[in-house]
Amino acid sequence: MKTGNTNPNACGGSPLKTSELEDYKNYLHQIGLSSGHNGRNQVTMSNHVNTYAEWLKHRGLDIQTATYKDLMDHVGYLQKQGKGIHRVNHALRSISHHYEFKGWENIAQTTRMRGVPRTQPQGLLSEEDLQELYESYFPEPHKNNYHYTDKLILGLLIYQALDMSEFMKIELQDVQLEKGTIYIRSGRQKKERYIPLKANQVLSLDRYIREASPKSADRTSDRLFSPQADNYNLLHWQFKQLSKKVKAHGKEEMDIHIHKLGQLRQSRIAIWVREEGLRKAQYLAGFRNVSSAERYQRADLSDLKKQVDRYHPLR
Repeated sequence: MKTGNTNPNACGGSPLKTSELEDYKNYLHQIGLSSGHNGRNQVTMSNHVNTYAEWLKHRGLDIQTATYKDLMDHVGYLQKQGKGIHRVNHALRSISHHYEFKGWENIAQTTRMRGVPRTQPQGLLSEEDLQELYESYFPEPHKNNYHYTDKLILGLLIYQALDMSEFMKIELQDVQLEKGTIYIRSGRQKKERYIPLKANQVLSLDRYIREASPKSADRTSDRLFSPQADNYNLLHWQFKQLSKKVKAHGKEEMDIHIHKLGQLRQSRIAIWVREEGLRKAQYLAGFRNVSSAERYQRADLSDLKKQVDRYHPLR
């Protein structure tokens, strides 16, 4: 990978104005990325973006017009500087958020280095828990479309194991109610597939598409969850609020610990692995490699062993 041998700091001065960096920090705070002592995470992420901008400027480029190849060359530069995988991925996340902040095409949105050891999914829920969670959760009324879509999104997390990037791609035509399936488009890390819908989902989606969706005055595209899905920040905010409510509901109404929405997706994939087999689970989850499904098999066996040890301990 061509990275060059020059020091990006030799260009002299920061290519980003102080006011722009401050606006970026405020944006990070608004989307909930303000952890760390005195907002240290914001400072670190701003530094990553500034380093990227300096590196580009030294090559006669800027962030807005940089290509995916330029981004990969920057990754090569960071590796040459001795940055580890975790540090490089943090830089990529920071750069991705900056593209979203500016409203530019986000060439870093799903780009991450591989090689970070992946832990086995923890705290997997049973089919019964997932079913009860979906049936017992009722969203609070909202002034906007979130009231109509919170439970639809929850259902697609629980039964189809979708992630947020996939919610941004679903279009109205992808929901095939007569066939009882939903088409999920491919991405950089996922393959396209058709996933069956549950009967109660078909009814809810049909009602939303016929009644609530067309009435949305701010619908701006054919995406199923427009306008939220048209803007990463809007959808991210909805997911963040939904996560808080689902966590509280699980704890107060079901006495189960839900630490993140991704736990619901992981639980469904583990159930697919157990009931449908690795290859079918790989297809339904959109994994490009069967090894991605295998770790759910190991996690499921680990959880089973914990249950056996709990209820039938060796004496």
